[in-house]
Amino acid sequence: MFSSHSVDPSDQGRPLTVSGLNEWIRDYVEGHPDFRRLVVEGEITGMTKARSGHMYFTLKDAFSQIYCVMFQGQRRLLDFDPIDGDRVQVAAELRHYAPRGSLQLQVMSISASGQGDLFRRYLELKARLQAEGLFESIHKKAIPAYPARLGVVTSPDGAVIHDIQRTVERRFPGIPIILAPSLVQGEAAVNQLILALKTLDQRPEVEVIILARGGGSLEDLWCFNNESLVRAVFALETPVITAIGHETDVTLVDFVADLRAPTPTAAAEIVTPDQDELLGQIHLAQQLAGNSLRRQCLVLEQGFDGLEDSVQRNYGYFIEHCDSTLLDLEQRIRRGLLQKLFNQEQSMEEMWHRLQRGISLQLDTLDQTCITLTRQASALDIQSVLQRGFSMAMVNGKVVRSCKDAPSGALLETRLTDGLVLSKIEASASYGLTHAQREEL
Repeated sequence: MFSSHSVDPSDQGRPLTVSGLNEWIRDYVEGHPDFRRLVVEGEITGMTKARSGHMYFTLKDAFSQIYCVMFQGQRRLLDFDPIDGDRVQVAAELRHYAPRGSLQLQVMSISASGQGDLFRRYLELKARLQAEGLFESIHKKAIPAYPARLGVVTSPDGAVIHDIQRTVERRFPGIPIILAPSLVQGEAAVNQLILALKTLDQRPEVEVIILARGGGSLEDLWCFNNESLVRAVFALETPVITAIGHETDVTLVDFVADLRAPTPTAAAEIVTPDQDELLGQIHLAQQLAGNSLRRQCLVLEQGFDGLEDSVQRNYGYFIEHCDSTLLDLEQRIRRGLLQKLFNQEQSMEEMWHRLQRGISLQLDTLDQTCITLTRQASALDIQSVLQRGFSMAMVNGKVVRSCKDAPSGALLETRLTDGLVLSKIEASASYGLTHAQREEL
């Protein structure tokens, strides 16, 4: 393929710059006629469709892969929309991208040659599970509006857990998060994910579980299409919300989950009430109660004014019937006011209890932190160190840290856990006594 008159850049007799070398490679690759009419077959992965209309993806087979770009003008000529997992043939030119020093294919056209193995397996398993009824809405459990504790299954090192924690802290900081860490990619991830989900499901205080990870290719998310994991999620007693990959990524676990969120942040927003909104509802309820009571008082005042006028006009008749009328009016007023006050009190008491529970949970967390710090400080206390078998030597009230601090003839105080041992220093040496010195002693 390469011409026999290829030029070696090192023949110039001086070192090349990196950009100079990249320019030489680019000129050679893009100037070679054999690289201008390539037809390459492979499976699409990592597809990205930019707002500009350009399309970026990787073409791979079982042994290798190469990056591809298809610009807007060529993409408009396609008669189908390529996606991850499609097996295709592309007509392309080999190009050298100098900023990264890498080769890539500039695709002119794409023709379908069958779906990739992963996508085919995905569709087959989806059809089989759907036929069993695992995706039916009748199996979906309700998501609690005010969960006492939130369980999360994801990687402890990724950005997902931090996004969830920040969202909960912003909306309702009193809700504790229990993380069950797990791998979220690769063959080993399946068993870890199942164990983490079952562990949270066995904890009665966890009222909802979020299963989440960031975006990735079809291969990156493949563990969430595993049949064992799908059936494990279906069997959980605790409601599960999935937030896996980007909004356009749909895995088989999403179909059996009780709810699918487009992002981990959205999942955290679904399961946490907005503290500011709750306080606003309480304030509004107080205003409505006050307005209602004022309207009732105005109506009653008007009623009494009318009653007074009627008494003055029909004094004799009123005297005969006033006792029963006033008693009935008093009872109706009392019942109405008591019922309204009771309803408002119940609503405000419920809101107050919710806030108290959130504050109490936060205080419990702080208490546990203080207990841990107290235990750590106690372990560093000198008496604790002595009880573990250590001793402390002092001369003239100062701690001996070196042989220089223990001169011959000085009185050595050795502090033990239950008292002091006094001894006189005959000799000291940094690296031990000589045989003659030991014989003399």
